[in-house]
Amino acid sequence: MTVVEVKNIYKSYADILAIDDLTFSVEPGEILGVIAPNGPG
Repeated sequence: MTVVEVKNIYKSYADILAIDDLTFSVEPGEILGVIAPNGPG
């Protein structure tokens, strides 16, 4: 059983591609942390 599933995410700011085809999943019991370059998260 997958708790979180993300598929094929793209994000751009004007003509800058920040995220290109991001795919991941989180299974039960796993811990996921997302931290930005300046520290929040």
